[in-house]
Amino acid sequence: MNRHFGNRKPWEPACIEAMCLGKMILSGVLDITYGGERERERERERAIFNLQMEVEGSSKPMIATREEMVEAKVPLAYRDQCAHLLIPLNKCRQSELYLPWKCENERHTYEKCEYELVMERMIQMQKLKQSNKQGQGNTIPLIPKTANA
Repeated sequence: MNRHFGNRKPWEPACIEAMCLGKMILSGVLDITYGGERERERERERAIFNLQMEVEGSSKPMIATREEMVEAKVPLAYRDQCAHLLIPLNKCRQSELYLPWKCENERHTYEKCEYELVMERMIQMQKLKQSNKQGQGNTIPLIPKTANA
């Protein structure tokens, strides 16, 4: 007697259904919790992910969720605050066979979003450099200046 399947053989349809059901429960596809507890947990995970992905001082919130980006196969390097615009752009590109004159509106909005993110980072870097310069005036330099320099 097999301990997992009783008197049945593992390849019989009832056993295969039981294995699939077990996999569905373990993977979270089949939600057997009471009161939508699994859904609340997913919402909590999404909120934590969005907080982790958002850049401090950035005016753009993280709109696309991790599940959406995984489903759309967005590369890790492109999972930023503009990923919600990249997903429809890539779908349009695939449906239009990557013709360069197609999907211009989607491409323009995505590139504009990326440009705005880069400009925000540049402004933040300038502010950091200015604050470091102001802080250096009171410190002793590591390499002293010579009299003739």
